[in-house]
Amino acid sequence: MAKKSKVKPPKISIEECTLKMQAHIHQLGLSTVEDYKTWCQQHNFSRGLDKNTRQLRNEQNIVTAIKASEIMTEKKKARNLNEIIPKIYNGELQSQELRNGTAKEIALAFERSYYPKVILKLLMCLEQNSDLLEDPTYIKGIEAIANHSESWIRPLDTWQVKRHNRDRQFGELLHHLFVAYDVPSFMDSVWLTENGMYQNWYIHIGAGQNIRTAPGIPVALTKKMAHHFLRAPKQYSVEEAIRWGQVHALGGDKRLMDALRGTRMLGNFKNDDFWLNVIRFFIANPMLDVSHVHPIIDYIWNQKFENQRVFVERGVAEEIDPPQPNFSMNGRTPNTLLRQVNEWHKQLGKATRGGHYQWPRSEIGEFHFRVGSEKKGNLRYWHIRELLSTDELIYESRKMNHCVSSYARSCYSGKKSIWTVESEDENGRHKALTVEVSRPDNLIRQVRGKRNRLPTLAEKYLLERWAAEEILEIAEYVRFQ
Repeated sequence: MAKKSKVKPPKISIEECTLKMQAHIHQLGLSTVEDYKTWCQQHNFSRGLDKNTRQLRNEQNIVTAIKASEIMTEKKKARNLNEIIPKIYNGELQSQELRNGTAKEIALAFERSYYPKVILKLLMCLEQNSDLLEDPTYIKGIEAIANHSESWIRPLDTWQVKRHNRDRQFGELLHHLFVAYDVPSFMDSVWLTENGMYQNWYIHIGAGQNIRTAPGIPVALTKKMAHHFLRAPKQYSVEEAIRWGQVHALGGDKRLMDALRGTRMLGNFKNDDFWLNVIRFFIANPMLDVSHVHPIIDYIWNQKFENQRVFVERGVAEEIDPPQPNFSMNGRTPNTLLRQVNEWHKQLGKATRGGHYQWPRSEIGEFHFRVGSEKKGNLRYWHIRELLSTDELIYESRKMNHCVSSYARSCYSGKKSIWTVESEDENGRHKALTVEVSRPDNLIRQVRGKRNRLPTLAEKYLLERWAAEEILEIAEYVRFQ
């Protein structure tokens, strides 16, 4: 009797996996389920597709370690900065001749700086004593440190590397050169920007001075606000730290501050007395769901500060004052304010006022992919597409019951792009999320579902996959909402 040959189980396509597993396979740098199973076998992981978060994280950690090792090996092969830096300084090598990113940034720093000898001294010290020059990101910071060399309080030669983490190495270098008194770690990042005023604040605090007396401080901070400013989380920007200090000094907490991040309040300190009253309103009403904070601030901004454009005849528009320039928080309750916000959203859904704009597509690509299979009856398509007119924003606003239609002018001017995320199955196409992308930094700043709900975990994986393909950044407060 002939032996029956074993029937191999059918291969599973990546589209049949869950959205979460698809994103995971993609993050590992793989493209098929078979590749994934082979990779798991090579690295002593289970070949199964039903894994928990801890198992997925362990697999991602392996890839991170492998990539780090490859990058370090490649960089060591690509250059010997100990020889190249003096040649750049002496003019033997120009920026246009250099292909390596770090070497090119070093050449540009020499070309820009008024203190080339100081930069040379810094670079040679760091090349011999740290691995900061492995990352070109730090070159601008080194240039800024050199530009403030008159404020160094200790000799560079006495600095010793104590940490392997580059961010910590950079922070220790800053503390060695500028800090006699403690400076919060979130301020280390100001040296990687071109904001000289914030760098002066760093030196000011490091010399033992109070942030309240820093040159150019945009708001009047109380002692308590200044105290909390110094305790802002490491990942905060300086602007966010100022608001953190205000919120906590007034009795608020991290939950409220997280809701304020990404709103128009963060980077704008005009009319600060008014916005402090808005913060007090939120603190006085702790049972108000923080998901309403962003739409409330959008509404207040529109009513009090934003000029309105009204078409008086076809093709002719005039700008008028904001609807309520004297808007005040006095006497307002959460229920009445939410009713006003909802009414405003309804009005935004009516094309009776305001401009009718259209704008060209951005260079960011749309995103389409499939989940599940027709055979299993769980086939679903996901689409991420850009909204390109006032009418599309109004329709999105009406369907999602939020205020995205107020972004028409920002989209028209190129400051923002708005995207809709939709899922499609046998029952039709359904809207899931609206996404705000700021330009030109291509940062995903806001993601909201119907009635301003937050994205689900699966939807975040979808956005991360799109962001990876289109080289978009996702704001930290969006990623961890």
